[in-house]
Amino acid sequence: MAQAAQMNVLDINTPLRVEHDKKRRQFSIRLNGSHDRAVLLYEYVGKKTVDLQHTEAAMDFVVEEDLKAHLTCWGVMAATECYIVHEIYNGENAQEQFEYELEQALEAQYRYIVIEPTRIGDETARWVAVGNCLHKTAVLAGAACLLTPLALPVDYSRYVALPAGALSLACAALYGISWQFDPCCKYQVEYDSQKLSRLPLHTLTSSSPVVLVRRDDVHRKRLHNTIALAALAYCAKKIYELYAV
Repeated sequence: MAQAAQMNVLDINTPLRVEHDKKRRQFSIRLNGSHDRAVLLYEYVGKKTVDLQHTEAAMDFVVEEDLKAHLTCWGVMAATECYIVHEIYNGENAQEQFEYELEQALEAQYRYIVIEPTRIGDETARWVAVGNCLHKTAVLAGAACLLTPLALPVDYSRYVALPAGALSLACAALYGISWQFDPCCKYQVEYDSQKLSRLPLHTLTSSSPVVLVRRDDVHRKRLHNTIALAALAYCAKKIYELYAV
């Protein structure tokens, strides 16, 4: 009886009855008179703040009690920011379906994309690594081209500076021609465990999905393009001096 007194039934205008047990700090739903229940837990993390694992029926409680919700769930984010490519094999064309889903998610510009199928996840991670390699090579080779004359004698510096400048220009050009128009250029593989904990990875069957996070690549394109152009100007000047003599 004491426990029953703790129960509040919230009307959410659906056939389901959502029971709120304040003592156990949980919401529960019984389906069609079954003994099985779906339970949603919450915890107080401050005087006027609750930590929710879900945000639908529980949000009514937050509003009624005038509380601030600290959201660690993925329910809201999943609808607007997170897309999951599930590893569900339906027929012989499952791999093509995975690729289509990933392409659609990239074009939709979700903030997070979780790739559960191992093959397409590994391929995507390698492709992102290719773009990162082009960017870093363009920056480092361009920096070597511009700084080598300061560290080596003039007679020897051109043997390092000119090839480095050519490599920087080639990588920047390849990035600009083939990579920057690929939707993957806006994404990086997420490894931060704290950020990954906010995603519904526990619902997946794969133990090591690839998680992509959308990041603006404007600044890094400006960086390697600026350095590559400076390296090009230096190389053009040195070549002119060599052939003009």
